[in-house]
Amino acid sequence: MLTTLLSRAIGVLLLGLISNAHANGSMHYVPNDIHCPKDSQVGFVHNSYIYNAPLHQFTNITKSFFDIKWYGDIPATNFTGTNNVPGATRSGVVPVGDNPNNAFNDTLTMYSMHHDSLEYTYRGQPVKFVLPNQRPAHYYSYAETMRFQSICDGEASYIDLLSYLCADDQIAAYNLWYMLHMSTFEGLAASLGATVLAGDCPQKARRR
Repeated sequence: MLTTLLSRAIGVLLLGLISNAHANGSMHYVPNDIHCPKDSQVGFVHNSYIYNAPLHQFTNITKSFFDIKWYGDIPATNFTGTNNVPGATRSGVVPVGDNPNNAFNDTLTMYSMHHDSLEYTYRGQPVKFVLPNQRPAHYYSYAETMRFQSICDGEASYIDLLSYLCADDQIAAYNLWYMLHMSTFEGLAASLGATVLAGDCPQKARRR
């Protein structure tokens, strides 16, 4: 009898913990939902950055799935669903070059925001980017996860980006996404006056 009651109590406790975790967005499964044609080339791009600036300075700008003007100066013009709720979509045209196929269409698959972190994932439909002085890149599909984390007792921020790609030219696809990441976050940090954190967390001055 005692064993049965104990088992039930543990079960109730675990159920409560799981429910609470789901409510806070700390438990989630995000499938790598990209479909690659047989002859396509699969790759990924991973970039990370650490800046001397509190998290909210970045998330105030990056927290909206619908508003991506900050991301490579790309304007989204059409939307469906509710902002920051999985299933929402955004679409538009990358304003570079004269190719109408620079149109994009992204679907949000996961979104989790806490006081000390922001993370979301989206996947994109096929698109061909033709940019000046760059080899064209035909993406059959792509998925990207962005994570922003507060570190150093709130004095600095860690940013991590992971992009999965299916393309006809792996090198061109990688170079384009890599340049987008670098130009975006270096420019964003500069606009905030945030410097690169090259080593350990800054030491707080000791009171005498």
